[in-house]
Amino acid sequence: MVSRSRTRRITGAFVSFTAVGLLAGCVPGTTGAGTANSAGKGAVATDPAAMGKVTLNVLDTFSGGTDNTWMTSVVKAFEKKYPNITIKRTSMAWGDAMAALPLKLKSANPPDIVPPNNGWQSMGTLVRGGLLLNLDNYAKAYGWNKSFPQSILSQEEFSTDGKQMGTGSLFGTPVARASLIEVYYNRSLLKKIGAKVPTTLAEFEADLAKAKSAGITPVTVGNSDQNGVTQTLYSLMDAYGSQSKISDFVYSQNDAGITRTGFPEAVSTYKKWSDKGYLTEDYAGVASAAAAQSFVNGKGLFHFDYSGSLPLKTGQSKGFGSFVLPRADGGKAVATASAAANFSISSKSRHADAAAAFLDFAAGEQAAELAVENGTMPLLHPDVKATGEDPLLADDVAIAQGISADGTAVPYLDWATPTLYNTINTTMQSMLAGKSTEKAVVTAADRDAAAYVKTLGK
Repeated sequence: MVSRSRTRRITGAFVSFTAVGLLAGCVPGTTGAGTANSAGKGAVATDPAAMGKVTLNVLDTFSGGTDNTWMTSVVKAFEKKYPNITIKRTSMAWGDAMAALPLKLKSANPPDIVPPNNGWQSMGTLVRGGLLLNLDNYAKAYGWNKSFPQSILSQEEFSTDGKQMGTGSLFGTPVARASLIEVYYNRSLLKKIGAKVPTTLAEFEADLAKAKSAGITPVTVGNSDQNGVTQTLYSLMDAYGSQSKISDFVYSQNDAGITRTGFPEAVSTYKKWSDKGYLTEDYAGVASAAAAQSFVNGKGLFHFDYSGSLPLKTGQSKGFGSFVLPRADGGKAVATASAAANFSISSKSRHADAAAAFLDFAAGEQAAELAVENGTMPLLHPDVKATGEDPLLADDVAIAQGISADGTAVPYLDWATPTLYNTINTTMQSMLAGKSTEKAVVTAADRDAAAYVKTLGK
C-alpha cells in the first residue's frame, strides 16, 4: 500500500521544470526536444543472463517502511535470478525525488532507472525534454502492450513530440503495486447502524443518513492543508461519470470538457453532503492526517483516502474494510487508480536492455506476490491472492483484482495540467465556505485545462 507521504500529488514543485530548460533543452546526441527518446531500431536483448556483468543505478521513492521492504525484496529476487546484474539503489522521499529528477536526468551520469510521476507535472515534461527513453521496442519484446490493462498502459504513453498524453509511445512502466482511491469503513460501526457494505450509490447515501441519525460522523474528512477534498470528490466523479469521458478529459482527447466527466455532479453531491452534516464537523479546520487518525480511532463510519494511507498500528486493520464507491448507473466500479510508482529509463542510459529487464521484473507476478506478502495492494496480476488473516488486505487485493481484470482504472483528474490540483482545491474551499458557487468550481477547472491545452500547441 502507498503511505500517506507518497500520495501521488504534485503542486507547485514543478513550476521549476521549465526553469531548468527542459522544454527547450536538448541532451547530448539529440537535435531537440522529443528526439532523444527513440528506442534503438531493430531487436533488443531480453535475456538478462546473457548481458554480462552490469550495474544498474536506480533512483526510487520507496524510502521507508513497507515501501522499502517491498523494493528491497524485489531487488533481492531479481539479483538472485540474474546474479550478473547488480542493482545500486538511491532512495529519496517522493517529493524530493520529483523535484530532483530534471537535473539528475540532465547530468553527465544520470541514473539508469528513474521514477517520474504520471501526467504533465512530471513524466510529460521529461518526455518533452527528451530525457526519457522510448520503450516501444521493449514493450513489443516483453509483451507489455498485451499484459498491461489499457487503462494503466495509457497512463505511461505520450506522443514523441510531447504534445499528447494517453496515446502514442510508451515512456514508463508500472510496478506491480496499486495506488488508488478507495472508501474505508469501520466494520463495527457499519454493523451498529444495521447495514452491510453498500453495493449501490443509493445504499451508500442511505448509510450516511443512518450514521448521522445515530450520532456517528458519516465521513471523516479534513482539509485545513487543502489535501483532503479530492479523494472524496474524485470517487464521486468516478461514480457519476463514464470511464472513457474521464480519461478523455485527462488526456485532452476527443474534445472532452470537464462537464462530461461527472465532475459537476461530484461537486454538487459534495456540497450536499457538507450541507447535510455528513462530513467531519468544521472539517475546513481539520488536517487531512488528523481526519484519518480520527477514523482509525473509531470516530467515523467512512473515510475516503489513498490505498495504504490509514495510520494503522499492528492488529488494527481487522476492524476496517475497503471498497470502491459504487457507480450511480450500477455498472462496474471505476476507480481513480495507477501503479504505486512508475519506472522509466534515462535516454542516456548505457544499459537500457538490462534496465528494461528490471522494469519487466518489477511489473511481474513475483513482484505482485511480494507486495501481498508485505501487506500491500498488488496490481496487474488478478490471479494473485491475499495471504494470512487480514480482512482489510483481503478487501484491497479484491479491489486490485477487479481493476486489473476489468481495466476499470481512470487517471487522476489533476494529471491533466500542472496546476489543476491547486485550482480544484482552492475553488472547492471557497465554494464550501459559501464564498462562491458549484458552477464556479467547474468553470475554473475547465478553464485551467483549456488554457494548458493551448500551451501544448495542439
